[in-house]
Amino acid sequence: MEFRGKNISVPIEQYKCRECGAEAETIDRAAGIQKRIADGYRKSVGLRTGKEIVARRNKLGLTQEELAKKMYVGIASIKRWEGGAIQTQSMDQALRIALDGVSIGDRFTGNREFFLARIRLVLTKIESLIGRKILKKNDRMLYAGKYL
Repeated sequence: MEFRGKNISVPIEQYKCRECGAEAETIDRAAGIQKRIADGYRKSVGLRTGKEIVARRNKLGLTQEELAKKMYVGIASIKRWEGGAIQTQSMDQALRIALDGVSIGDRFTGNREFFLARIRLVLTKIESLIGRKILKKNDRMLYAGKYL
């Protein structure tokens, strides 16, 4: 089949009506098929599969939560990737680094330390674009936060 522009081959068992040829699935089996398709795609583009992530994490003795902390991502991301969701190339690179036992910091996640000066700079630019004052004197950014 073609998936995201890649030709992949995955084994699929389906129920098929002997009379009309209609194909059907149970919800559980359909979920398994979707996971196999996702893993087939991931293999075709060089991403770790869900099984590979779980196996490597278990080999390191890490919980999903511990891996998430090493990667500076939420535990939901780890659960999704292990469950069949396809990670981006950059997140796969981060997974590989973290699964080699290294904490990656926030290089891949976009998480950055909060800088009030940077926020003010952005708000000043927005003010100039919309022709309206957002930053109020002595409001401790409350008005600006609500406005945004």
